[in-house]
Amino acid sequence: MSVTIPSDANRCHYQGDQAGHSPVGMTAPLSPSHHIDPALLDQARVEMGCDGVPGIALGVYHNGCAATAGLGVTNVLHPQPVDGDTLFQIASITKTFTATAVLQLVEQGRLNLDDTIRAHLPEFTVADPDVSTSVTIRDCLVHSCGWEGDFFEDTGWSDDALAAMVARMDKLVQVTPLGRMWSYSNSAFYVLGRILEVLHGRSYEDVLDEALLAPLGMDGACFFARDLLHRKFAVGHAERGGQTVIARPWAMPRCVNPSGGVVASAAHLMRYAHFQLDGAPVLGDAMRLAAFEPAGPSSDTPAIGLGWWLDDSAGERVVSHTGGANGQPCSFAMIPSRRFALAVLTNGANGWITAQRLLAWAMQTYFSLAAPDLRAQPRADVDAWLGTYETRTERRVLRREGERHVLDQTPLKQWLDGLDPPALPQLGTEIQPTGPGAMLFAPGKRAQRVGTVLRNGHGEIRWLRVNRRAALRK
Repeated sequence: MSVTIPSDANRCHYQGDQAGHSPVGMTAPLSPSHHIDPALLDQARVEMGCDGVPGIALGVYHNGCAATAGLGVTNVLHPQPVDGDTLFQIASITKTFTATAVLQLVEQGRLNLDDTIRAHLPEFTVADPDVSTSVTIRDCLVHSCGWEGDFFEDTGWSDDALAAMVARMDKLVQVTPLGRMWSYSNSAFYVLGRILEVLHGRSYEDVLDEALLAPLGMDGACFFARDLLHRKFAVGHAERGGQTVIARPWAMPRCVNPSGGVVASAAHLMRYAHFQLDGAPVLGDAMRLAAFEPAGPSSDTPAIGLGWWLDDSAGERVVSHTGGANGQPCSFAMIPSRRFALAVLTNGANGWITAQRLLAWAMQTYFSLAAPDLRAQPRADVDAWLGTYETRTERRVLRREGERHVLDQTPLKQWLDGLDPPALPQLGTEIQPTGPGAMLFAPGKRAQRVGTVLRNGHGEIRWLRVNRRAALRK
């Protein structure tokens, strides 16, 4: 289906000749009839089949035109066909909405990125007193605040849920030094959401609806399960004993909303793509585009913008964010230089692989863009990396197994209460070094991931970063 974009840019404009033909040897992501390229849908069928994903919704935005499509089902027990209007938990893609709402206040002169958190939340406290007084809004936006990031507790469903959660952050200890490196932080966005509440005088959900969702035409995007009863929505799935099962619970605590609470469709994200790529009155172009520039610790890679992850490895900047609600991995990626965006919403635990591979396929097929292959570097001193590293929720052990080096990951705490099926240990994942401090986990397999060891100011290896989260060496 095509998506009506609320602006005068409602026609497809193709890179190519005036007849709308694509460059020689290349296809276009959208057809002149405003539909997603059938080859992309065919590729999606292949990838989701390989990854055991029950349902997927796709959104493509290109040169002012957008379209969506769905494949598979919403729920293996009570199946409905997925389409572009099916609601998914977009989880941490929400962080980009929170960041945009913060940038609105910067543009209005109501705060500065280098304001301390205490300038707006005077009682704010984490375990380190120096960090409590000096951490800034920018530090939170670029995940360099350094305290424990995966902090999930249920503070209830009333309007004070977020304030109560921020008050509980006084027990969060530093994992990395303030401002020196990034480590993915859900809890940093609780703080940003609370600042929005204080400066607007309304709940976070009302702020986001009034500041972004309604003005952008994202009617029907929501936060609460009660708002889904009359809508088509997806539930997450996981694997247990070789069977696809419903992943429970569906809902996350209300206090998590600034970090991952938005429920939206592929059609909604196409309206969001139009704003992010071509502008809208909710935010000026200078501030909107500034979010796509590196803003985090200068020596850390990959770069991070103001709420966005940045990747220049393919030769043009990809601006993206992913999400990972329970059994509903998703991805939203843009190539601003091509006025292109791809949203991939899935309801299977391995959907992150599907999304990653579809983005790579689209970049190569439509724009001849591909990140260079990561090569093995057998001379890397992998033995120096070996040891135990821990986060609040997980223990990671790098060890030698015969001639191989492997990673064991063991949950220390389930990230959601009542998680069913629970997260299980992942043991013996092969490591392939690709640089002085870089590595691939499960090299050459569909679930291949990158990892990095990080050093302190004295050159000592102190952290292992996997899934963008730094774990401290024990």
